[in-house]
Amino acid sequence: MNNGNSAPQFFVEDIRHNFAEMFQEAFIVLDADYKTQTEFFCASSAILKQREYVKPSFCKAVMEREALYPTGLANEYIQFAIPHTDAFHVEKPFVFVTRLKNNIPFMHMGTTDVPVQTKVIFMLGIKNPEKQVGLLSDIMKCFNDGVFVRTILSIQDRHEMVDYLKKQFGG
Repeated sequence: MNNGNSAPQFFVEDIRHNFAEMFQEAFIVLDADYKTQTEFFCASSAILKQREYVKPSFCKAVMEREALYPTGLANEYIQFAIPHTDAFHVEKPFVFVTRLKNNIPFMHMGTTDVPVQTKVIFMLGIKNPEKQVGLLSDIMKCFNDGVFVRTILSIQDRHEMVDYLKKQFGG
C-alpha cells in the first residue's frame, strides 16, 4: 500500500537501469595496440559484424558520427570516449569495451579542436534509442568514480573485467 510517502513500487523499478546484459567477454579488449581511431573502429566493427551485432554499414556510420559529434571526455581520473551511431546500424545491443595500450586522440565532446588522449573506449550499440540517455548517464557516473577507473585500468583478465562491468551496470 502506498501511503503517499514513497514512490509506488512500479515507478521505483522503472527508474533502475540494468545494462549488464550489454557487456560480453567477446567484446572486451584489454591493452589494445591501435594507433588511430580508424584502426580501432575497423577492428572492433569487424568483431561485432562477425558475431552479427552490427550491419556492414556500422563502421563507416560510427566514424562519420564521431567526426561530426565527437565523444571524447576527460575528468580528474581518466580521458575516455563513448562513440556510438544510429540504431539503424545495430542488430543487437552491446557495449564494446577497449582499454588501450597507448592513448588515441579523440576530440572532446562539443568541440572540434580540443583533443582528448583516450585511454578507454566504451563503444555503444544502442538498439532502443530511449535507453541511450540512461546508459550514457550510468557510464558517466562510473567514470567519475575514482575506484571504478582504477579498477578497470588494473584488471588484466577479460572474464574478470566483464564480471566487474556487469556488476557495475546492474547485474
